Amino acid sequence: MMKYILFINLLIIQALQSQQQMIDSFQTFNSYSDIKYDESLRPQFHFSSKKNWINDPNGMVHYNGEYHLFFQHNPKAIHWGNMTWGHAVSKDMVHWEQLHHAILPYGNGTIFSGTAAVDYPNSLGQNTEDEKAIVAYFTHAQNDKKDLFYQAGAFSIDRGRTFQLIDGGRPLIANQGFDRGERDPKIFWHAPSNKWVLILWIKRANKKQLKKGSKNPDDLGKVRFFSSTDLKNWKKLSDFDRKWVYECMDLVELRVDGDPNNKKWLIYDASFDYEIGTFDGVNLLTDQKNHLGDLGNAYYAAQTFNNSPDGRTVIMGWLRTRDINIGEKFYVDQKMPFNQQMSFPASMELRTTASGIRLFRWPVDEIKNLYKRTYLFEEIESEILNEKLNGEKFEEIDLYVSFDRNKTSAFEMNIRGQILSYEKGLFNYKDVSLPTLNENKVNVRILLDRTTIEIFADDGFSVLSNYAVSDSENTQISVLSDKKLFFEKFEINKLDSIWP
Repeated sequence: MMKYILFINLLIIQALQSQQQMIDSFQTFNSYSDIKYDESLRPQFHFSSKKNWINDPNGMVHYNGEYHLFFQHNPKAIHWGNMTWGHAVSKDMVHWEQLHHAILPYGNGTIFSGTAAVDYPNSLGQNTEDEKAIVAYFTHAQNDKKDLFYQAGAFSIDRGRTFQLIDGGRPLIANQGFDRGERDPKIFWHAPSNKWVLILWIKRANKKQLKKGSKNPDDLGKVRFFSSTDLKNWKKLSDFDRKWVYECMDLVELRVDGDPNNKKWLIYDASFDYEIGTFDGVNLLTDQKNHLGDLGNAYYAAQTFNNSPDGRTVIMGWLRTRDINIGEKFYVDQKMPFNQQMSFPASMELRTTASGIRLFRWPVDEIKNLYKRTYLFEEIESEILNEKLNGEKFEEIDLYVSFDRNKTSAFEMNIRGQILSYEKGLFNYKDVSLPTLNENKVNVRILLDRTTIEIFADDGFSVLSNYAVSDSENTQISVLSDKKLFFEKFEINKLDSIWP
């Protein structure tokens, strides 16, 4: 009998050692130390990993003076796979320091997207005298296609530097039975009801049936709401059924027109389809009017910071590669050690327009920390502007232009080979139109990095994010118009690198 017990104990020890070896194999961060951030395609003011693949931002949270950006990360290769939570911290959401990988694969699965929040109420009971726990929820994605995804959790009491699995990484929310790949939980503290709320995408719409005119509610996509008082046991609250919902859901409350007494809830998914409504802690009710928050081909799986210290709601997304010319093979051919990047952080507001309440998105003011030279022209005619810009060399820039709609018909800006045109109240970039507010004053803002362009029309009423590799030899900015053209303001800010 004793021999049998010793044999079983030996098997357990071997299994634990094997599991630990597997986990340790994903902690590759020490091998990143040779990276100097000086590669020709390295984004200069958008976050990218020192090495290897990244996608969705995860667990974005502010705590004790630091913004935490966790992210989907392959610690072993430049392509997607081996999903792990990478980790970076920042004091200003602009300059980032990448830290050791935070949450590593375990068991028979990897760590898909999720969320994090500071447990100020000590609901999980893990706070210490010196530190509040950062609690993370994520999808444990089973490798075996016969197994279902489930939602698990972890917590950190050292400011996100290390995490411990809750209940050993077992399911805290079991698969709901709609989709093997139910995923991407988002948690937040709902003060009016004094509880935690979790939002989870669990079912994709049957678009073939809906396209045929199906009225069957079972053909809609499904998002499920849960609540908890201890961050371990979750109770179903309600469902939100729409044809557009698909993965990486977020739900945030925003002021309307800056009024603290008039707030609405914004729900959106990975593709940044969104609706606006009210949430009472149980049910989300909207006018069921669906809008699109980004008109480009790159912005995906965005998430907002929990516990933001200044009342702002700040969002970051994954700027994914869609253009075949700058896909994975391109990065490999160019001998880049990294692949993919994040959007520049932007604040979100709801404003009343002639078409109703709409979302506005605008780069955070902290971008001014990167300004190294400013070219400011006011009440200037386009020909004179071109003369002043001739011979100047620009690389990474933050460009702002404003003009009077009634005095301006059509023009084209050539920004290092990226062509943005304006005509009849629309900005156009690569056959995509960005609507404006149809007011007298019109503005547009362009952030141009080495491989991306982000365009914000009319204070962020419409936004476009695209991959765009500018010719390194083309460093000019100019304006072309058939008629005399005046700009009220034309401001170009050269940007410093965020990297050491």
